[in-house]
Amino acid sequence: MRRRPYRNGERPDDQRERRRAFGAALRTRPPVRPSAERDMGRALARLDELVEKALTSGEHDRLLDETRVSTWPRELDAVVSVVVERLDPPPSVDRAAVAAAVADNLEARFGLRPGASPTERSVVLWQSVAGADSRLAETGWERDVLSDDREALAEFFASDGDPVRARLTRSSGRLHLELRGTNAPVGDRSSSYAVLSRSSALVLVDDPRGLVSVLDDDAAAAIRDAVVAWGDLADHLDERRAEIGAR
Repeated sequence: MRRRPYRNGERPDDQRERRRAFGAALRTRPPVRPSAERDMGRALARLDELVEKALTSGEHDRLLDETRVSTWPRELDAVVSVVVERLDPPPSVDRAAVAAAVADNLEARFGLRPGASPTERSVVLWQSVAGADSRLAETGWERDVLSDDREALAEFFASDGDPVRARLTRSSGRLHLELRGTNAPVGDRSSSYAVLSRSSALVLVDDPRGLVSVLDDDAAAAIRDAVVAWGDLADHLDERRAEIGAR
């Protein structure tokens, strides 16, 4: 099974893989925002269901390809059109308001607004993540797009034979990196731990079995860049979701 990000027009092998890939990429299911207008509330009742159905239809797999982040705003616009059409709001409901609610839902999932400018911060940060993931792949590491670890910002594995996995989490405003044996559970006693300092340097906290020694300088630098990129994106997504929730 393919575990790295989908790139250059690749498509998930089947519906199950597509659903898991989108689930891992988005890691959130926004609640339907209550509406004081009864007709609007009814029009949006199936919003989550139809958004997820559209995303996993196979028609929008470009949203799984990090190398095409610049096309995501346009692709998300297409998803908005499909979902609004399937919601089929009654004449008493403003279709523009429904489209705005669908756009809010997608932005909460992706942290990226349908129709966003290529220079908007969300697009730029996603492109930074894509670049960091690509540089990491060049050193023999891949991001696990089908990871079941819902607590992690991202999870990586050594694809060139080193039996090591890396797990990136965030706690108390700090980024934490755990390195563990491929078959070891999360939090295993033999795991190595590092934190990202305020100056964006990875600081080793504990390395009981010398797992860090399997990383050459290029891989260590690429992992550090990936940690920084994912951390910046996660901070931005949290800010945007808070803003959307307060609307």
